[in-house]
Amino acid sequence: MFLNRNQFKPAAEMRLGRDKSSIRVTITDQKVCELAEAVYAWITADGKPVRIGTCGSSAGKRLLSYPGYINRSLAGHGGATPKWEALKWLGLLTAHGMLTAVIHQPEPTLTAAGMTRPCLDVERQLIRQHRLLLNRSHR
Repeated sequence: MFLNRNQFKPAAEMRLGRDKSSIRVTITDQKVCELAEAVYAWITADGKPVRIGTCGSSAGKRLLSYPGYINRSLAGHGGATPKWEALKWLGLLTAHGMLTAVIHQPEPTLTAAGMTRPCLDVERQLIRQHRLLLNRSHR
């Protein structure tokens, strides 16, 4: 396992659509998906992260947005997800069958700006450590 299972909780699953040319996401833990100001990762069955990100509001809403962006790109309609990235998602799901979204909400930390959750710091460090296939920027 590449991510600490005590801190990252399973929340959703990504699978191929019935047509095998699109993706779908299913929420598996509604309570975890209600977390805000959190870090999430899409991982393979053996625990290898392939994409890490953050969400400001509901983690579930962020995870459920993936099919729209990826499927739009796969259908040739452009958008925020480049075609090459959408094809990599499809390839990962073809190879692994499923990806699991896991979520971690960092503890609030006192900063010069007041109490805040260090989501971007955690995200940046994890991306640096893992050099992920589907993270386009290494902030």
